[in-house]
Amino acid sequence: GYRVELVAGWIDRCRELGIPVSEDLSLVKILADAYEIRQWNEDGLPRDSVSTENAVLVTRGRRWPLMIDPQDQANRWIRQKESNNGLKVIKLTDPNYLRTLENAIRIGMPVLLEEVGETLDPSLEPVLLRQTFIQGGRLLIRLGDSDIDYDKNFKFYMTTKLSNPHYLPEVSIKVTIINFTVTKSGLEDQLLSDVVRLERPDLEQQRNTLITNINKDKNQLKLIEDKILRLLFHSEGNILDDESLIEVLNSSKITSGEITRRLIEAEETEKKISTAREKYRTVATRGSLMYFVVANLAEIDPMYQYSLKYFAQLFNTCIENSEKSSDLDIRLQTLLDSTTRLVYTNVSRGLFEQHKLVFSFMLCIDVMRERGDVTEDEWNFFLRGATGVDRERPEKPDVPWLGQILWNLCCDLEAALPVFAGLSEDISTVPVFVVFGDSKVYANPEEWDGYAEPTAEDNATAEPEEAEETPPTAEEGSEAKEEKPRVRGQWDSKLTEFQKLIFIKVFKEERVVPASNLFVSRNLGKTFVESPPVGMATLYEDMAPITPLVFILSTGSDPMGNFQRFAKEKGYMQRFHAISLGQGQGPVAAKLIATATKSGDWVFLQNCHLAASWMLAMENLIKEFSAPGKEIHADFRLFLSSMPAKSFPVSVLQNSVKVTNEPPKGLRANLRRAFAEMTPLFFEGHAMGQTWRTLVFGLCFMHAVILERKKFGPLGWNIRYEFSDSDRECALDNLKMFLVDGEMPWDALTFITAEITYGGRVTDSWDTRCLRTLLKSFFSPETLNEGYTYSPSGMYYSPTGPSIATYTAYIESLPFNDDPEVFGMHENANITFQIQETTSLLGTILDVQPRLGGGGGGKTSDEVVFELADSVLGRVPDSLNIEEAPEEMFQPDSEGRVNSLTTVLQQEVDRFNKLLKVLKNSMHTIKKAIKGLVVMSLELEAVYTSFLNNQVPVLWATAAYPSMKTLASWIKDLVLRVHFIDVRVLGCEWLCSAVCLVL
Repeated sequence: GYRVELVAGWIDRCRELGIPVSEDLSLVKILADAYEIRQWNEDGLPRDSVSTENAVLVTRGRRWPLMIDPQDQANRWIRQKESNNGLKVIKLTDPNYLRTLENAIRIGMPVLLEEVGETLDPSLEPVLLRQTFIQGGRLLIRLGDSDIDYDKNFKFYMTTKLSNPHYLPEVSIKVTIINFTVTKSGLEDQLLSDVVRLERPDLEQQRNTLITNINKDKNQLKLIEDKILRLLFHSEGNILDDESLIEVLNSSKITSGEITRRLIEAEETEKKISTAREKYRTVATRGSLMYFVVANLAEIDPMYQYSLKYFAQLFNTCIENSEKSSDLDIRLQTLLDSTTRLVYTNVSRGLFEQHKLVFSFMLCIDVMRERGDVTEDEWNFFLRGATGVDRERPEKPDVPWLGQILWNLCCDLEAALPVFAGLSEDISTVPVFVVFGDSKVYANPEEWDGYAEPTAEDNATAEPEEAEETPPTAEEGSEAKEEKPRVRGQWDSKLTEFQKLIFIKVFKEERVVPASNLFVSRNLGKTFVESPPVGMATLYEDMAPITPLVFILSTGSDPMGNFQRFAKEKGYMQRFHAISLGQGQGPVAAKLIATATKSGDWVFLQNCHLAASWMLAMENLIKEFSAPGKEIHADFRLFLSSMPAKSFPVSVLQNSVKVTNEPPKGLRANLRRAFAEMTPLFFEGHAMGQTWRTLVFGLCFMHAVILERKKFGPLGWNIRYEFSDSDRECALDNLKMFLVDGEMPWDALTFITAEITYGGRVTDSWDTRCLRTLLKSFFSPETLNEGYTYSPSGMYYSPTGPSIATYTAYIESLPFNDDPEVFGMHENANITFQIQETTSLLGTILDVQPRLGGGGGGKTSDEVVFELADSVLGRVPDSLNIEEAPEEMFQPDSEGRVNSLTTVLQQEVDRFNKLLKVLKNSMHTIKKAIKGLVVMSLELEAVYTSFLNNQVPVLWATAAYPSMKTLASWIKDLVLRVHFIDVRVLGCEWLCSAVCLVL
């Protein structure tokens, strides 16, 4: 990284100046010793090199450190390191933080200022700048309006949980900003120590003992050297006459020899231990990789917060509980599979449905990138497409069905990835397709008269059902190859699975999401594309008196019913206290928590997002649970519910069990959830037997269909209604109530279900009509007939059987991707929805990706953006001049009115000039920012990132016309629009004639 480059530059400069310098120069070796570093590690500092360098900067810097610490690593280290020195911990939100700071300065105690934002309180400036002065022989500092004594033992530390803060220069020059954000290699080393400690405790013990002995021997050697130097310094006359010195030298030589021998042996042993530890490196690498995928989720939604401490505990628990094996290879594979599955299960239950595929897909891709199965170029092209504005492409062949857009896509794909070389030749000569799962995706028409005649080699590469009965001989195949090197089906056999996914993204964008599901399922497992079933009992097992459960709400969802049922099962129906937060409810909630921690009751704080001002007080209350000496009843549990909100405390989210409360995605997932919440007694024990089970299944199926129709937009429902699980539960309760006598009052059941239970939410008359029609398909006398199906194909129906297991088995057999026929839709209704899903999937993944250069040739991100800015500036004019238009355009008619087309033209020129000004200014400024001449503001950084992602910057989009194009297409479109107005309109090629006609 940058630090390595900096030290290398210093070494080169020293050599240029003739200054002696070591080959292995390291600031850590110069500014810290091994014994001190070991002490830091014992205090909780991670063992990786970056953390050690950070600790050197903290302890040796001349300015007080401000540590960027989203994972709380620096915070924990400082707390442990300074615990014996009377450390005081404060926040800027504390009412008396200045008084605490003043006392610490006076006495000489260390102070830790936590959760700093992007600005610092001006009252801290004298402390940050160390503005001390001597008055009357006393060292003083002015804090606020008073002068106080300044003890030189005073130390000041600051930490921020912001992962990417933007500090202005006036803050940066007052403090030493140190990035303690965990790195992949650093976390890998930490997790490796955990894995080896759990798998081979003997190795870890031996390694720790070895480090202690090495440090002890090195310290003894240093003491001997210091003693010799001291004796030499104080020796008088001829040193050979000093018998005591000679004796010390002799004994030192013997001791030094023994220590040196022990050090050599210890270092050899350490190498052997390191070799043994490295065998577990793959597990640690997987853990590090997974954590960074999980950590990136916070960029998608503020509620997706997971602390490193929580992740490490989850990782270690999985290692301890996974299946043991004496075979190391089998054990390592077991650890890889079980840790990946457990992390996915625990994290995905706290994600909204739309983000679960994002998480599993990112996890799958990162695992494959780490193995080398997916290259960086392939991943960048899949996300960003072809970047750059000025791209030259070959001339398009004269083929009737080949449009310019399709031809551009072929050329861009061929230019970006070498594996697609020859695609532009094949696109007009043979059918180009890939097979992915059960579907075959074509880049061109499946059949066309202009294609070359099939050859023997084509048949050899065709699918089994398409191949000839008599396969061609080797000689025939060779001759065919000489005649026609391009064969049908070669792309399907030539491309890897991810390259096929790129092919699908380029030519059939609407199929990316189903293909991504299949891709994850094949490479990670079916578990990773399904929502894991989560019951309250499972969540309760993961809770503790100090670990709350957070329900992340979506519109229309309410976990209260499920919670009450679970409380009844546990015998807590009379021992839980629920309160909906809002104005004035904070103190009431605090009192409830204080009482429940002693009595062992449960507390449920609902709608935390409505009490943003009380969130800080709630955070402090929850932090006190884990304070030393705090006594909490073992049965106490805290439940919280909140809509996604930035005001919700991050520390509570990071150290809690999280679960979303929204309907699952897909018919199968919805039905699975409905039957998971249903007891066997309710389903199997009714007097009406099979009729009851068919009606219950039909209601659950209809509920799933009603929910899933929302994905089709206005084709599904004119208004997007927020149906919830409580509607299904209410419908089932009504059904049970009306059938208590064993009779079927169809009219009453149909009316209540269609007009009240579900219809109560529906406000549009056409939606009401649609709802009634759907109800007839799933909940009517006809559905009880033998052989009745819910869809024309017969795929969807109500199974028959006496047990709930028969129905759950059928639900598991349903396809993952729902067929539109079951919703009463045509296949084409899926296309718009699928394109929207693809755009959402890729856009969300792009939002959490680190900054990467999209160009080839090893260009840096700065070079890519700088060249792109130059290209844009060279293609776009400075402005349009309305005064250059011919005078005829402004001539009034006989009634003194200016032509309406001229008025519109003036307005359009003004709009384009405003856009061109914004565009030009941002391009000039970003070039200066890349050179370091101006500060890279948040606005400029957004433009920078958009350039790398081939997206139109928001800064431009707000000043421009609506467009869905990528950056390259948008620039081309803008140039054409401006050229049209400048040449065709202001040049009066057609507008003047139009004006004359009007006149």
